[in-house]
Amino acid sequence: MAYPRTKNKNGPEPIRILLVEDNAGDIYLLEKTLKHRQLNYELIRYADGEQAIGALEKDDCVIPDLILIDLNLPRRGGFDVLQTIRGKPAMVGVPVGILTSSDAEKDRHRIAVSGGARYIHKPPMLEEFLDQVGQAIEDMLATADKTQARNGP
Repeated sequence: MAYPRTKNKNGPEPIRILLVEDNAGDIYLLEKTLKHRQLNYELIRYADGEQAIGALEKDDCVIPDLILIDLNLPRRGGFDVLQTIRGKPAMVGVPVGILTSSDAEKDRHRIAVSGGARYIHKPPMLEEFLDQVGQAIEDMLATADKTQARNGP
């Protein structure tokens, strides 16, 4: 299922995804997942928490359609990035997914109370990654579309 944005003369605009991830293998798998789901996307990527926070704190930062954050990042962790996002009024309503290999209950709880929209465990097998992460992304985009429809653009 595709999630087109506003149409322009060249067709629908891509879904803008902000990704904070330092692992090149996970970035590759995420892009493979997006292509597998036939999503038209633009990926804005930061390799560590410090880069992401610096960009997010700027007044003219791009407001994405979806945010995906790894928990274990260099320099500043995923929870710091999540806190920055939740403190920015323009980001209210943007779905956030926490991509992590951690399956610790304490991380799940902390994500829930920190405002993380979705806890996404990174499966170790390719097919599981494509299916589970892809479904989580589609679910978050569908939720965002419903919210936008209720609240207006």
